[in-house]
Amino acid sequence: MTTTDWDLAGTFQTRFPHTFNSLQKLVMAMADYEKNRGKKTLFGKDKGLNAYKKFEDVLRDTLLAMVVDGAVARNVGAKECRETLTEMIGAFAEVFPNWQDAYSFAENYFIHNAETAEARIQQMLAQ
Repeated sequence: MTTTDWDLAGTFQTRFPHTFNSLQKLVMAMADYEKNRGKKTLFGKDKGLNAYKKFEDVLRDTLLAMVVDGAVARNVGAKECRETLTEMIGAFAEVFPNWQDAYSFAENYFIHNAETAEARIQQMLAQ
């Protein structure tokens, strides 16, 4: 059974407070998208679309949080930003290992489809 490492969580939060808080929201948004992908409401509305929009909003906030915490520079390239974000998600996964559906989505989105993720990150950084 995997459990939360609260000592590591405290260290992570102290070092990157804004990123830590934003990653909590990002992980939940990724898990929500995984859960709702391909599903529709009783009235036919796409649940996955709303969940994906939420994911993108939280991703944008997470990128800005990484800038505020000094994890990346404001003018960083999309590739370096994606790599740093992937490392941050990996570190967060060590602290909170119970969100496997979210981490599998992150692996697929940020690693297996790196070019697409970098293009989207580039658009978010330019805003």
